[in-house]
Amino acid sequence: MEAGKRYLSRVGAAAAAFVGAILLAAPSAIALEISFRSFGNSAAIGPPADAYAVKLQTLSATVLGEAGQVRFTRIAPTPAIPKEFKNIVAAVEAGGPLAGGAGFDAAYISGSDLNPAWGFIYNSGIPFGPNFDEFIGFLYGKSVEDGKASGLDQLQQLLDKNGRNIVAVPIVGSPHQGSGYFMLPVGNAGSTPGIGLAGLCRQDWTFRYLPPAQYVLDRACDNLVSSGAIPKKNIKFVTALAGSGSLVKAVTDGQIQAYEFATPLDDYSQLFGLPEGNPGTVGTRYLHFPGWHQQFLVTYMIINKTAWGKLNPAQQALVTSVARDHVLSSYGENLRQQGAMLGRILSANDGDRNPGNDLVLVQWPQGDLELLRNATIQFLNARVSDAKLGEQDRKDYAKVLESLRAYVGSNNGYWKVREVPNALRFQGWRDPEGRKSWDQPPK
Repeated sequence: MEAGKRYLSRVGAAAAAFVGAILLAAPSAIALEISFRSFGNSAAIGPPADAYAVKLQTLSATVLGEAGQVRFTRIAPTPAIPKEFKNIVAAVEAGGPLAGGAGFDAAYISGSDLNPAWGFIYNSGIPFGPNFDEFIGFLYGKSVEDGKASGLDQLQQLLDKNGRNIVAVPIVGSPHQGSGYFMLPVGNAGSTPGIGLAGLCRQDWTFRYLPPAQYVLDRACDNLVSSGAIPKKNIKFVTALAGSGSLVKAVTDGQIQAYEFATPLDDYSQLFGLPEGNPGTVGTRYLHFPGWHQQFLVTYMIINKTAWGKLNPAQQALVTSVARDHVLSSYGENLRQQGAMLGRILSANDGDRNPGNDLVLVQWPQGDLELLRNATIQFLNARVSDAKLGEQDRKDYAKVLESLRAYVGSNNGYWKVREVPNALRFQGWRDPEGRKSWDQPPK
């Protein structure tokens, strides 16, 4: 607790320095409570958003006094999006009580919700793309318009240009995700041979594998068919499940046979300890890595512009500066727990004396990852002219994709040489007494 107080004190001092000049010119601050709808409760997504709200309230009270504090309050239980709005962005554009609308004053969302064409890039980059620290350079660094603007500036510019009545603020960061719980392993799993991507594509399975991963995997299977490697593709995809149960329940109900969810921390909080069992007990016991489809996650608070306008400049500066701090600190808090949670997942069913229920860690074969990488390139390029997307969305997607490509292109030469080979990182390391290893197996 004392450490937490010292941390808040340090951040509060930094925030005070940051907004000091603004305070001199700003009108007096009035305390404001903004209610928000949250999209998720899993451990690496939901609680960190609540932690952001607490941090902002504490620091705004420290810097501006109790009369100027800013409070984001989660609406509980999570309400449905009113039927008159086609999506959550439209509901926030309409506003809630502060804005005099029938929607919401704010919402905590996945970046994919920002736009159906290009939102996924601001959510988790692209499959096989930048990792978290590399993407942070794009998001917060002066990475676009020849060093004149950040990727986040570009995001808000696109929203403004298209008349979106919202302000988008990244607030939470999360690390690499797993890439699927399947009934059979793609790569070799001990004495069980892997079926490979070709075998996966031929299974009579229905996947819950959200875009863009769905599009990439689907295209990779189509490529195998067109090349003659397999006679036909049998897998199917769903994005919505009947009922309100878990993914595990969807397996027992026969709706799906394969799915990805999120990080080990999220998975353990949402897929285990359920009345219907867990991924191992229902047959989807092969957990796949790496998370080629999603190497990080950034989630956002979107705020109605009328509600945003009720904050004075100092309060707005605190909302954004505390959010930037929290993207990094929440990522660190999420990352530090992943190893322990992966271990819990892999040992979850060890006590039932049924080896057929045991969770097994599986690596995608290198050759199959290359096929998925090739399908990713095809998907990204084809989307520029995808007739299913609106013309303006296609143009905006092309702009975002080119901005990211240019940023990656200017830095990838450094990224490729900066890494220490994995074989030299921690393997064989010991503590001074030679007893404790730095390199612990996941189970």
